[in-house]
Amino acid sequence: MRYLGVDFGASRTGLSLSDASGLICRPLTVVVERDTEALIERVLEYACREDVGEIVVGLPRPLSGGTNAQLEAADAFSGRLRVRAPMAVVTWDERFTSKLAERGRSANTPADAVAACYVLQNYLDAVHLKSERDQRSE
Repeated sequence: MRYLGVDFGASRTGLSLSDASGLICRPLTVVVERDTEALIERVLEYACREDVGEIVVGLPRPLSGGTNAQLEAADAFSGRLRVRAPMAVVTWDERFTSKLAERGRSANTPADAVAACYVLQNYLDAVHLKSERDQRSE
């Protein structure tokens, strides 16, 4: 199953895509869109075009806990996307992904897409680790 990673932003949203086996991902693109409904349409276009089975939206949780405007906006976006999407939509902690993306990107790869890739790869690694643990305990 393919996964689509989303690093939501108020004006720029990074997307990443996993391989068909759901093991690794790559940066896909950056969608420049301020209107949430239009952004949801664009994300769903990519998800359908790439035959995605699950969308993973990064949530920028504050290190100190609690909430902030960025977290609330990303959470609201993921909720609206969940209502419209024909596939599963999950959220995943994205702390530090923007800093990692700035350091780990090449000159021609947008940081937002790289950040989406970090979010998605962390999620994929956790899913596969859980699957391995479950298989060992059977």
